[in-house]
Amino acid sequence: MLVLVLDIETTGLSQTSDCITVIGTIVYNSLDNKTISEKCYNVVVAEESADAQDIVTMKQDIARLLDDAECVVAFNGINFDMPFIVKWLHTSAKEIDASDALDALDALDALDALGKRKTPPVDTAAKPRTISQSGASVGADRDRWKHKYLDFCRLSKDYTGAYISLHNACLRNKITVAKSGSGLQAIEWAKDKKWDLLESYCMQDVVVLLALTQHAVGSGLTLPVKGYGKRKATQTDSILLCFDTAMQPFVRESQDVYGAIHKDIFDPSSPNALNFDKRGSGT
Repeated sequence: MLVLVLDIETTGLSQTSDCITVIGTIVYNSLDNKTISEKCYNVVVAEESADAQDIVTMKQDIARLLDDAECVVAFNGINFDMPFIVKWLHTSAKEIDASDALDALDALDALDALGKRKTPPVDTAAKPRTISQSGASVGADRDRWKHKYLDFCRLSKDYTGAYISLHNACLRNKITVAKSGSGLQAIEWAKDKKWDLLESYCMQDVVVLLALTQHAVGSGLTLPVKGYGKRKATQTDSILLCFDTAMQPFVRESQDVYGAIHKDIFDPSSPNALNFDKRGSGT
C-alpha cells in the first residue's frame, strides 16, 4: 500500500488567521517498508517567489501526493493538518494572477472553490476510523481525501476516550524521539526566515511519525487506557490497536481492555461501577 506520511508547521493554531509555513512529506510502501520519496515543501518561499508558477506547481504536487496515496497519515491530522492543507489548496494566492489561480484550481478539480473561502470547522464527533471515515468537516466538495486519513491521535480518543500526544505515543511504544526544537521555536524560525532549521524540525516529526506508523502496522499500537469510577488506572492499563493490510484498525477480543473497563461502569454490582454520591441532593 502506498502511504503518505505528512506534517505541517504553521504560524499559529487558528485556521482563520494563521497559515502553513512548511509541509513535510514521506511516501513509502507499507508492503516492503521501502521509502519512495522524502521532501519538505516551503510554502512561504513559494508564495513569495517572483515566479508565480512556483506556488501553482507546489499545490499541484501536494494534491498529486494526496491523490496517489492509498493512506494519508498525519498525527492530529483530522483536526489540524488536513483542514489547513485543504483550505490552502482551495485558496488562490494573492501573489499569483487570476489565470494561474484558475489553472491551479482546475488541476485540483476545485474550480467551484473560488469564492467559497471558509474555515473548515473542527469535527468533534468522528467515529473510529474506517476507510469511509468522514474526518474533519471541510466540505464534501473540497476534501476528496478524507476517506484515506489515518490519525493515531484521533484513534486514541476513539478507542480509549482520551487523546494522546505524539511524544507519549512514541514513549508507550518504545520509539526513540529526537527533536531539535519545539512548536513555538518553529513559529519563531518562520518569522526569522530560518528555513533550514524549520524544514529540518518538520521532517523530524515526519520521520518519527513514519516510525510509529511502521511499528503500528507491524506490531500494533499500544495506547494507555484510563480507569473510571472505583477502578484506578495503572501503568499497565493499555489497549493494543492492530492494523490489517488495508491500514484498518481493530482490537482482538482477548485484548479488549477498553471494553472490559467501560461496559460495566453503570452496573452497581461491578467493582468498576461509577460511584454516584447521593449526599447533598436535599432528599
